[in-house]
Amino acid sequence: MPRYRRGRVFLAGDAAHVHSPAGGMGMNTGMQDAANLGWKLAAAVQGWGGDALLDSYHTERHPVGRRVLRASHALLTAVTTGSPAVRALRTSAAAVAHRLGGVERRVSRGISGIGIAYRAPWGSHPLVGRRVPDLRLAGEPSRLYEALRQGSFVLVGREVAAIAAPWSARLVTASPEAGLRPTLLVRPDGYAAWAANEPAPQEVREALRRWLGEPAPPTG
Repeated sequence: MPRYRRGRVFLAGDAAHVHSPAGGMGMNTGMQDAANLGWKLAAAVQGWGGDALLDSYHTERHPVGRRVLRASHALLTAVTTGSPAVRALRTSAAAVAHRLGGVERRVSRGISGIGIAYRAPWGSHPLVGRRVPDLRLAGEPSRLYEALRQGSFVLVGREVAAIAAPWSARLVTASPEAGLRPTLLVRPDGYAAWAANEPAPQEVREALRRWLGEPAPPTG
């Protein structure tokens, strides 16, 4: 589909991209669509996610769907071709890829979706837009993916809890295990929304305001 969003209608999974089963990428791609869209819809319903955030679903996921369509078509063509020359080339390429671990890992990351990265604004930290691995955290929860189970953003950094307190209804804060340098704001789908090395408190607040809106007013 040329657009994954039209007004209040969003397309995901096979409704947005139908392709051959070659490569087995369809189910993973559909689940990634849902993970990308789900928290954005929740943010809109809760009143702090605007139209630009909803539009980012198409901006981020449409290029992924397009790449999956191209890859599955190429795989299907390679498998079903009747050309002896193409079959010989396919066999040789598979053997070379198996011997070169880097090529095999790259193909594996592409098919699994682990290597997917979203376009980040110019000048962003290199981690922004990339999937964040399951970092070890100091205290409990002890792993990033455990913290993400709540469906909230996770801010990983040293001495950030007080800075982020006004956004505590939408955010989990965690301290990194020794050795992690950048302060990271991780989206509910596990991708880095923002990162900075030794940021000033005001930089952290600006990032939180940009991604989570204005903090909720105090109650009581």
